Amino acid sequence: MSLAICPKCGGANTSPATFSQIDCRDCQCKFGGDHHELIANTNKIVLNTYQKGAASQNLTFTKTASGATIEGPFLCYYPDLPEIYINQQQWQQLLADFYKLYVLDWKAEYQIAVSPENFESIFGWDVKIMINNQDTVISLGRDLYPPYWVALMDLFTGIGLPNIGNTPSQNFLQLQTQSH
Repeated sequence: MSLAICPKCGGANTSPATFSQIDCRDCQCKFGGDHHELIANTNKIVLNTYQKGAASQNLTFTKTASGATIEGPFLCYYPDLPEIYINQQQWQQLLADFYKLYVLDWKAEYQIAVSPENFESIFGWDVKIMINNQDTVISLGRDLYPPYWVALMDLFTGIGLPNIGNTPSQNFLQLQTQSH
């Protein structure tokens, strides 16, 4: 029985991950659940990262009849990289792994708590998930990543994509990841 990290507060004081719905005892939220219907009905995932004064980077995953296409531009890494095509089995596995990161349970916004007059965002990100017959799910952050961000980047690099959490001269992942 492994414990899951809460996608909202980053706490590890959760019920066992063997349950469909997991309870976080720290922030009192519930997360997880069955993702089979989501896997069948997800049409598009868009992930953007950006840094002040630098070009943004993005990945767009779009469901097709034969699987999915993955588009950039992958600025600073592979500017001439064309679309990548994955088959239906690869798309379904990617979505299964994606939803295991509790992305639907991420907070709508992650940011460092500072006064507005002293705050100038250095970097940001957003994830948009389009699912049939549902409102678009959006999670975004400024200068703070959710607890599963590193795992999300690992998922994408594991299928051969560039880590858009990185910039050529600075690794975003070293800046700040939410923890309990």
